[in-house]
Amino acid sequence: MLNKFGFFAHAYTRKGLFQLFMVCAFPIHIWAIFAAFRDFSWVAERTNVWDAIGLLSYAVAFALVETIGIFFIVALLGLLVPSRWDSDTRLALIGNLFLTVAIWSILGQVYSLLGYPLPKWGIDFLVNADHPLRILWGTVFLPLVISAIVPTVLVIRSGRVKGMVIETFDRISLLSSVYVFFDLVGIVIIAIRNVRT
Repeated sequence: MLNKFGFFAHAYTRKGLFQLFMVCAFPIHIWAIFAAFRDFSWVAERTNVWDAIGLLSYAVAFALVETIGIFFIVALLGLLVPSRWDSDTRLALIGNLFLTVAIWSILGQVYSLLGYPLPKWGIDFLVNADHPLRILWGTVFLPLVISAIVPTVLVIRSGRVKGMVIETFDRISLLSSVYVFFDLVGIVIIAIRNVRT
């Protein structure tokens, strides 16, 4: 569909757009399904299993909507990649950067869910520091930047690494297609629930 628009046609192949969509779907759906299953048992106990299935259906349907929105943003950001690089390089770069940010976001959410506080020595250090926010941002931002830059450089400089990334995206696409199928099932369940109420 996006290939009909000229500003995407010169940057991506149809297969590349499909892979990028599936790469965007992968972490979003993993997190949505994890979060929904976390609440599944207590919803089933509080009301019934059908309500818990409804919760899961809403989670995957919302994940699909979120995937579509993020996909358009990521695809547009891919247009900033220099035009001298081919579509596979563009796909490997932008897909890899998205996955890096997504993984760090998931790790942050997991850390919050587990409720681990900073160790006492860390809190004391920040309290006594002149610029605690700069230290906090530096602690989070520096590893994120390094984890994004290293693969980016490897993709640009090594055709072998780029090929491995594209091959990984092929495998992710296969798995994500299962998630998208569950999205469609979830939408059907939501429709059934709304008709019955």
